[in-house]
Amino acid sequence: MSDTGPDATLIVGLHGVLDRHPWIDRVSAEFDLDEDVFSLAVKRASAYAWSSTALTDKPADNLWDHNDTDGDWTQDGQARQLAWLQSSLPRPVNTPGKKQRARRLPVLPVITVLSDALRRVGTVRLTGTHALVPLHRAGDARIELAEVADWFALADPTGAASLTVTVSALPSANLAARAAEIREAALERTYPHMTAEARNPAGAMTPGLARPLAGEVQAEGLRRALAFRCDVREWSTDVAAWTTEVFADSIRAVTGLSGLILIAVSSEVGNPQIGDA
Repeated sequence: MSDTGPDATLIVGLHGVLDRHPWIDRVSAEFDLDEDVFSLAVKRASAYAWSSTALTDKPADNLWDHNDTDGDWTQDGQARQLAWLQSSLPRPVNTPGKKQRARRLPVLPVITVLSDALRRVGTVRLTGTHALVPLHRAGDARIELAEVADWFALADPTGAASLTVTVSALPSANLAARAAEIREAALERTYPHMTAEARNPAGAMTPGLARPLAGEVQAEGLRRALAFRCDVREWSTDVAAWTTEVFADSIRAVTGLSGLILIAVSSEVGNPQIGDA
């Protein structure tokens, strides 16, 4: 699939430690259930009316179209890539005489669907997320991101955490030369509710991510170009999605870059159970 074609690939992964509910196997057997990440994600996306696999006369107005979903639920206490979703982003139908604004990337909806699916089968200590983002399909989200920043100020100060954010792109993008501008753009979108300090990309550690990352085939040729240490008021799936979109929108606005970039968010501290924050 061409990243400049009518559809574009979005891949999102959640990483952490899963402790399956002690009753899950008994209930699955009782009701003859055989649920996995794919089936649970499809059901949950349909419940939110964000995406549907139902065959209808007219295409559903999906935020994304499911391609594949999977995850590693190994019970060994180690950080695993617990759930990932690969999708294509449909272009909105053009209305004659009406200017169509590009949609925001559905990073938060996808992460919400995956975290809901995981929470249905167990408790999760979140350690990181990653997203392969098609920048040319990302609408201007500056105002919305700034408006939602106060949401993340309403957090227990004792839950503050430090994140490592890394960005991989094609070497020809030369993102390192624009690092200071990208940082300033990110701060404008987060007000005082996130700090960002540039780090050496080669030395940035992301222990919260379990490799290989879903999307590495599509990300072939991308190289780590940026790294930031970010201090936030809480560590949660919402914050991970917000951080991802903040840096995607900042890079889009500063560089005008199109095509795919890989944004990873990792935290060594806090590691809350999904649903706690």
